[in-house]
Amino acid sequence: MSVLLLTRPQPPELFAGPLRDALPGVDIWESAETAVDARVEAIIAWRLKPGACEHYPNLKLLCATAAGVEKLTVDPTLGDDVRVMRIVDPMVNLGIAQYVALMALRHVRQLPLYAQQQRTHDWIRHRPVDPHTVTVGILGLGEAGRTIARVLHAVGFKLVGWSRTSKALPGIESFAGDEGFDACLARSDILVCALPLTEATRGLLDRSTLLKLPGGAYVINVARGGHVIESDLVSLLDAGHLSGAALDVQETEPLPADDPLWKHPKIVITPHIAAQASIETVATQFVANFQRLQAGQPLVNVIDRQRGY
Repeated sequence: MSVLLLTRPQPPELFAGPLRDALPGVDIWESAETAVDARVEAIIAWRLKPGACEHYPNLKLLCATAAGVEKLTVDPTLGDDVRVMRIVDPMVNLGIAQYVALMALRHVRQLPLYAQQQRTHDWIRHRPVDPHTVTVGILGLGEAGRTIARVLHAVGFKLVGWSRTSKALPGIESFAGDEGFDACLARSDILVCALPLTEATRGLLDRSTLLKLPGGAYVINVARGGHVIESDLVSLLDAGHLSGAALDVQETEPLPADDPLWKHPKIVITPHIAAQASIETVATQFVANFQRLQAGQPLVNVIDRQRGY
């Protein structure tokens, strides 16, 4: 029995220690080069290169180091019988919600304007926008979306939300389905993307959907870069239909140094830092499932491969 760690950009040695302590007698390989392919039963990974899984004929369990799994399931050689698990960490959801609240408040309280005034030594007061007059639309009402809603409600924003299936949640007007999607967009002065990335949601935020937002809307993406057609976003920022965007995730990560997103005056770029599951949480949840697998017991936090989450 052995476990292969493909966790970079997080150093695999950070995971190796806790796993060796919890799984004595199980080989923990810190790189593909040192692993004995035929003995690998489980992999913990951030991403997989297409074709990676064909090297591991006895692979039974694949564990993402985060809530999203699309960087793993993209491998066409991933066997149908391999269980794919995600990490569920309430502190990650809280971190994401804090990031969204930070960017939403930065926008409505006009902090970029005051930063510019500080640079030019202009002591000018502007009347703040009342958050109760601003509606935030949340795409995705799963665990992260619900936490975002609770935090934004606490600081005074009005809330609408959209999900694939209808949900009744306190403090938020919920929409579902295609018709509900358009209705949610039309109400969203600030739009937050907290959706899983699937074939159905990839490229969802393109020119046609972003034009359904009210004029001057602000976009916050804490899900995956693949949700947004970045060239369409930039075009609508330049045209003035959108007032700005905060992108913690991008289509290409790391974002290339020459990418024009870096220099756009209306875009805040952060390097996928809204939240990250702790090493302890990843190790603990993986070990529990690995032991269940060995004992022939049902696993937890396993995704539906058809839905992608």
